[in-house]
Amino acid sequence: MAAKIVLTADRTLMSSYNGSMFIGFAACFPRVLPRWLYNRLFCPTQPHKQGLVRFAPTGLRKIEASLVAAGIPSEGIAVAHPDHLEDVVGPETKAVGITTSDPMGLGPASSTFSSLIGRETYTAYFFRSLVSNRAIKDSNAKVIVGGPGAWQLVNEHVRMRLGVDCLVEGEGELLAPRLFKDALDGRPLPRTVTGSAVPVESIPMIRGGTINGTVEVSRGCGRGCEFCNPNMRLVRHIPLERVLAEVRLNLVTGRDRVTLHAEDVLRYKAKGMTPDRNEVARLFSETLRLTENVGISHFALSSALAEPKMIEDLSHLLGTSDGKRYVYGQTGIETGSPALVSRHMKGKAKPFTPEQWPNVVKDSFKLLADNNWIPCGTLVMGMPGEKAADVAMTIDLIRDLREHKSLIVPLFFVPLGELREDQFFRPSAMLPEHWILLAECIEHDFRWAPRLMEDLFSQNRVSSVKSGALKLAAWYMQHRIRPSMELMKAGRDPRSNPVEFDTGDVLGLEPSDRAEA
Repeated sequence: MAAKIVLTADRTLMSSYNGSMFIGFAACFPRVLPRWLYNRLFCPTQPHKQGLVRFAPTGLRKIEASLVAAGIPSEGIAVAHPDHLEDVVGPETKAVGITTSDPMGLGPASSTFSSLIGRETYTAYFFRSLVSNRAIKDSNAKVIVGGPGAWQLVNEHVRMRLGVDCLVEGEGELLAPRLFKDALDGRPLPRTVTGSAVPVESIPMIRGGTINGTVEVSRGCGRGCEFCNPNMRLVRHIPLERVLAEVRLNLVTGRDRVTLHAEDVLRYKAKGMTPDRNEVARLFSETLRLTENVGISHFALSSALAEPKMIEDLSHLLGTSDGKRYVYGQTGIETGSPALVSRHMKGKAKPFTPEQWPNVVKDSFKLLADNNWIPCGTLVMGMPGEKAADVAMTIDLIRDLREHKSLIVPLFFVPLGELREDQFFRPSAMLPEHWILLAECIEHDFRWAPRLMEDLFSQNRVSSVKSGALKLAAWYMQHRIRPSMELMKAGRDPRSNPVEFDTGDVLGLEPSDRAEA
């Protein structure tokens, strides 16, 4: 029987990526692999029963919980698999809620990779496939879209073309009940609506399992970077008893690991920019009483360096001190230029100063390496006001990080937050130094990717067949891009000698399969 309210997300958000957030960056890649191969290797499907998923993105679970808390019967709500909507969407369906992170492929990672290679990303492809799903089109249900990628759909003509009836920007837990009740009662919906920061006491507890056992411990950041969403400036910490309750729920639903999520897990319950060692230790020790398999999503380099003893203590708690296990997390390097840090993100370095930022990054990477933490560091190329000298400082910084096991992902500047009136950074605006920086990042990742894959596959118990195929795909991409590396190292645009990805050559695909690449 069809549900009155269906909540879903596109395929790139409904996958565990073999238990690795690093592999999740593959969603932002241009479509250079056949769809079936990408799905099997990088983006395996979530288990489902008659279209209902066992595990869903945390944001979707929060919206589900907010609807139930507002009095909407849970039996009328389906959290659904995007590939099996025909099982839950029908004439009785009044609203389809979709969470999205990158619907048009305009996010920093997607816009970088796609503009360099010239192909649509998987994120954009799968979102478009979802909103054009025949079951949704035939149901006449109202389509309500929100999530961190909602900003990409502010253009009304784009929304009309995609069939989006209502766009929710910002946090949605307070808005969602009213919108979905209006849809149930047949009342008109606003074309766009903006949600404010939700007070911590109003953030609902999830009612079902999340992908990779992700449990939100804090919301917001508070460092005040100009290119961030305004809501991110208000930090809220979830009480520990509620965090542990969501951990227990995930374990009961079949998760064998949990991922503690915040913009900076190391600042859990901190009063300022310096971590509270006792609260962070309590968060981890209490979670480890429930499961020994605990990971994190994001952390700040300045937080790690501000409390090095905390990193050492956490490593002992998490069992990484013997070098057989690792802590993986995403973190922001952004730039090696103190001037750009001072101009756009003064809070990034706190409790240190912008002038200290390059040394903060280097010293933090060494501290993390000594304790078997593996950072995935992001850079922003083309920030407003960036000059050749700023890029040169970033190049020097990346070279200094070469000895530390890590990934470094260069991203093009995307105008968000206070900088939303600026322009997207494009390859045509790249200075010679930008091409050299890009080459340095690729060389860094080529050096460490094989060892990181071995560690990840072992720790996440990925099958030998799948791990072998992933290694082959990684080798192939390295093989194809190497001819362009010499041009980039010389500060030249390699697109004059474009890389042609024909995965059929190496994978032995039939012509019908190649059509999907």
